[in-house]
Amino acid sequence: MKEHKIKSITFDIIDKRDFQIAEDKNLMNYYEFNKSGLLSRFYYTSIIKTIEKEIHVQPVYRRKRIISKGHSYKVNEYVYDTVSTVYLYDNDKLIMKRFNDGTYYETRYFNYDSKGRVTKEKRFKETNISENKNSFILGNQTLISQDSFQYVDITGKQYKQICLNSENRPYKEIVINTDTTGKIISTNEHYTVAWIMQNAEFKYENGILTSAEFKGNANGDVVLKSTYLCDSTNCIYTEKQFKNDLMLKEISYVTERGTKMLNSFIARDPINKSMRIVKLHYTYY
Repeated sequence: MKEHKIKSITFDIIDKRDFQIAEDKNLMNYYEFNKSGLLSRFYYTSIIKTIEKEIHVQPVYRRKRIISKGHSYKVNEYVYDTVSTVYLYDNDKLIMKRFNDGTYYETRYFNYDSKGRVTKEKRFKETNISENKNSFILGNQTLISQDSFQYVDITGKQYKQICLNSENRPYKEIVINTDTTGKIISTNEHYTVAWIMQNAEFKYENGILTSAEFKGNANGDVVLKSTYLCDSTNCIYTEKQFKNDLMLKEISYVTERGTKMLNSFIARDPINKSMRIVKLHYTYY
């Protein structure tokens, strides 16, 4: 984002079911970046209500002779909801993330140690007292949760994260393994007062992520996996998402060869027999 001086990206979304005409429902995703290339604002539209209307077309006469008969047809009108998140940074570290779905605001605040690792996360329900809802003026805050994190360096490539709740009691430990470049290659989570275990594994080739796998037993045994295929320029052109070996989604990416910028992608859902076609539009600083 910083290299190409990208200011914003808008996703123009069209959905299509198999054997049906593609339908543009005016859905969109919008991403805004600061000059450091960091995400500063994100919002998306979703349909909360569909209204079916019947349109009547009157018959057409010419010289008292009917040229075309009257008819009626049905169209859908959509009621939209906009969900947004605002991000705030200090020296390129995320210190605040504020979520808003129209009337409800929820904000997370972060603190870091000298190695850039999160040491504290506070989550608040907040109110906006600004008359202009496009700007935010803080009114009331209600603490929802407060987590703290301690770290134990085991080796140069392995460390442990200890998660503590608002009562300063540990509830989860995570062992994190990295490679020589600092990329995370695996995480192993263990909840101290339960039997829940969650593990993640990441594989790379030439520094490019090729697969990410998650295993957990919080709601029965589940395995989630994503695989990525790259072309000769190290641009991802195919992503496949699986749950317990059942493919949930296949995404095909189209990038511009010179700049390696993403132009569009198609997300295919084989279970629901549908696809989402997304075209990207950029603005620049």
